[in-house]
Amino acid sequence: MRTKTPATPFGITIVTLLFLIVCAFLTPFYGGVPSFADEAGELKNADKLTSILYNSSNGLPTSEANAVAQTADGFIWIGGYSGLIRYDGNEFYRYPSSTGIFSVVSLFVDSKDNLWIGTNDNGAARLNGETFTFFNRSDALRSASIRCIAEDENGDIILATTEGLSYIDKNDVIHLIDEPQVNKEYIRELYRDGNVIYGVTRSGCLFTLSGKRITSFLKTADISSPMWEGQDANSVYPDPYNPGYVYVGTKKTALLFHGRLEDLASCEKISVFSSGSTINDVRYVNGTLWVCSDNGVGYFRGDNFVIPDFPMTNSVDHMITDYEGNLWFTSSRQGVMKVAESRFIDISGLAKLPPTVVNSTCKYGDDLYIATDNGPIILGADYSLKENAVTELLRGIRIRCLLLDRSGRIWFCTYGENIGLVCYYPETDRYMFFSKAGKTVYDEETGGYVQAENSPGILSESVRSITELSDGRLAVATESGVNIIENDEIVEARGQSSGLTNPEILCIEEAYDGTLYLGSNGDGVYLLNGNRVSRIGIDDGLQSEVIMRIKKDPVDDKLFWIITSNSIARMKDGAVTTIRNFPYSNNFDIHFDSTGKVWIRSSNGIYVIKRDDLLHDLPTMEYTLYDGRSGLPANSTANSFCFLDGDGTLYVCASSGVYSVNIDEEEESSTEIRLSVPFIYADDAFIKVEPDTSVVIPSDCKRLKIYANAFTFSLKNPHLSYKLEGFDDNPVNLTKQNMMPVTYTNLAGGTYEFTISIVDPMTGEVKKSFSVTIVKEKAIYERAWFWVVTALSAMLLVVGITFLAFRRKTVKLMRKQKETQKLINEMTKVFANCIDMKDAYTNGHSLRVATYTAMMAKKLGKSHSEVERIYNIALLHDIGKISIPDQILNKQGRLDDAEYMVMKSHSSKGYEILKDITIAPGIALGAGYHHERYDGRGYPSGLRGDQIPEVARIIAVADAFDAMYSTRPYRKKLLLDDVVAEIKRCSGTQFSPEVVAVFEELVKEGAFNDVKVN
Repeated sequence: MRTKTPATPFGITIVTLLFLIVCAFLTPFYGGVPSFADEAGELKNADKLTSILYNSSNGLPTSEANAVAQTADGFIWIGGYSGLIRYDGNEFYRYPSSTGIFSVVSLFVDSKDNLWIGTNDNGAARLNGETFTFFNRSDALRSASIRCIAEDENGDIILATTEGLSYIDKNDVIHLIDEPQVNKEYIRELYRDGNVIYGVTRSGCLFTLSGKRITSFLKTADISSPMWEGQDANSVYPDPYNPGYVYVGTKKTALLFHGRLEDLASCEKISVFSSGSTINDVRYVNGTLWVCSDNGVGYFRGDNFVIPDFPMTNSVDHMITDYEGNLWFTSSRQGVMKVAESRFIDISGLAKLPPTVVNSTCKYGDDLYIATDNGPIILGADYSLKENAVTELLRGIRIRCLLLDRSGRIWFCTYGENIGLVCYYPETDRYMFFSKAGKTVYDEETGGYVQAENSPGILSESVRSITELSDGRLAVATESGVNIIENDEIVEARGQSSGLTNPEILCIEEAYDGTLYLGSNGDGVYLLNGNRVSRIGIDDGLQSEVIMRIKKDPVDDKLFWIITSNSIARMKDGAVTTIRNFPYSNNFDIHFDSTGKVWIRSSNGIYVIKRDDLLHDLPTMEYTLYDGRSGLPANSTANSFCFLDGDGTLYVCASSGVYSVNIDEEEESSTEIRLSVPFIYADDAFIKVEPDTSVVIPSDCKRLKIYANAFTFSLKNPHLSYKLEGFDDNPVNLTKQNMMPVTYTNLAGGTYEFTISIVDPMTGEVKKSFSVTIVKEKAIYERAWFWVVTALSAMLLVVGITFLAFRRKTVKLMRKQKETQKLINEMTKVFANCIDMKDAYTNGHSLRVATYTAMMAKKLGKSHSEVERIYNIALLHDIGKISIPDQILNKQGRLDDAEYMVMKSHSSKGYEILKDITIAPGIALGAGYHHERYDGRGYPSGLRGDQIPEVARIIAVADAFDAMYSTRPYRKKLLLDDVVAEIKRCSGTQFSPEVVAVFEELVKEGAFNDVKVN
């Protein structure tokens, strides 16, 4: 990899600079994939850096952190006094105290990708998969508090403790590094540079370790230099661009020294933070030098030290960069902070503006005009505040809309403050404005502002928006109608008397033929063409008559997009069609980029979707959602007007400020995101997934949980798909933020291929995939002969029991009847279990249906013995399915007509199987008639009403309830309220009203809230 030379923060000679450039190409790059540094080593896109602080309020199960690391599988690891935490980009998982990990103060990933954990009071531990190996206090490990961990050139693990140094060899044997200078020292920090490990003690001593021996030892208090007087070293970091040079951070004086360890008396000194701050960590990341201190985080930009406006400002101890180049910082008081590059620039944050609701934006040259409820704000190119005549005029006044016209003038729509509409001339710093009283202009003779004679006034001084028309005229939307301005004079006024029943107009758009489309606040769209006014409302296809925005389509000039208070619609030639499949309803505005996509601002964030998908209202629309998790600084302001410049930069009005995004730039590719299945769980057994190796799970595994992930900690939210080949018919599509462990239950024995992919949301193209093979061993009941033997054995057993029962003497008849009944019950359950084993989709279905049927029979007033009889009938209601071929019964997809007829035959087949069993009268009724409908449209006999045996009518409701209220491998169960509503809807058609009424009573009593099926 070609590395980049950083801009050193110190004044150096030309010769040294040339030497550094050469070294930069020869030195391995520190910190992962470059993403922040440009060719000069400067921090690029600093304006786009977004920080997220994780603590107990947003998912991190603690509000403090001591260490952070990343392993090759993609996981971020966080150590704190609360223990060890794993983060996959979506969820934080804290390892329970039962693992033996209590208080973590250091983390390290060795060259074999083992995670080493240094605890505060229990020694060191190594994590491999889910197995912890502990190394506790001993003669060779004098302290159980492991403050830092490193690896030397031999692959041995160096442990820095509060009482010296030890190491662990390749055989897991602990040895003491018996060096007098450090034997009783509290070792704060270790950094390896080649064959040398640099260290610093809490007492301010610096040392080097090579070959497990101290090769140099220096007390900073002994350095004979005035600049070192009173200084104590607290951190040390070998300069990756200058071999032999180190950075030394001090304690409580906020100084950073740079030089050779053996010649620190003549090194260079820089003050980086305010006095009193301790430097805890120094690190080059992609050519930029970062400093962590007790007062926050900072970095060097050239010779300047920059302290960004990050939320972590206290006790920042360590930092790392992950494989994507995102930065991670830990604070023992505030938690963990991630710094990533966002697509959005938080302009208000960079300008350090207080939180302010922004209603409109406008760009004039390098100046950004921001309309707020308290007047305009003007920011220069460097985010500095500017003042002019219009900021003085409108200070404290609410501004709803801004417009830069073709003449370079800026129009301000004020709201209810006796000013109305203001036109500002930036070149002369003067203005004019239109109020109800008329026009006010600047008088050159008097040098003041006067009201023009014979100038008509505006309809209302509550101005909502302004639009420049194709002929240069201006259309002004107010609460009392519309004014037209031509040559700086109001020439038209259209209000209630002109046919605008609701004259409060929110927005205006011009059609190709000059017709004006007026969006009203509650009466739909008015079409104004000359003196003729027409209207489009709900009767014409709109879903709401509150019109937030009307926008002309950039491709078809006869097509208009309408944003209402609860929907999006398209309109062409007066015909309105509401978009039914867009995923969100509370939208504010629509913007078009140069690549055929639309950006829709909403209260939920910004949706980006292909224009053609929206135009054709596709049933499934792939989209990208930008929200707070994607770097969006704040939600858009409702009914705000955002400026889009010629370069594609959109200046977005938000509820707490303003930010920008270039909608024409394609987002960086997601193909570098790491796809992984690091482990799976077979029931409760952890199985680590090894590269290029199949995962074998036992035949008795009931639940398989696959921990698949797209490991990205950037602000991207890539679109993913996953599929278990051999089970899933189609891939499951979702986004990274919605990705959770995938669970499959009761998989049949066989070989499966699980694949997770990154998918382009606009084209559907698979960008990257990762697969793992899963082999489930076959169970005995999955063998064909098992079913033959089981069926014959069961039938012979039933015949034998029946024969013996009739031969008992009369004195033993009652006792034997009970025993026989018990055995019949148990065998009936056996048959039910066999039925459910054969049908992979309905495990436990027969038992649940029998339980629900018995509950309703009891509610209907049946006796105990009758309820028991009905329970057994219900248990065998699906026995006919044993006659259905496996390829039809367990088909993963829609049955064709012939297959469906075979499937329907299970009712009559079930009746034929059971009808001759006289020991259990009526046992065949449930199997034969549970698919009959109350309205006579069921099968197999088309019975209706009371013609259907009562037990079958009860089973029909129980069967339908379980089908909807149980989880199947291909979908989750429905909500109870939705299931109840569906059954009630079918009362009198599919189901008996009497049974449905009983079912409703049971629901109201909470009988189905926690049903136990034995």
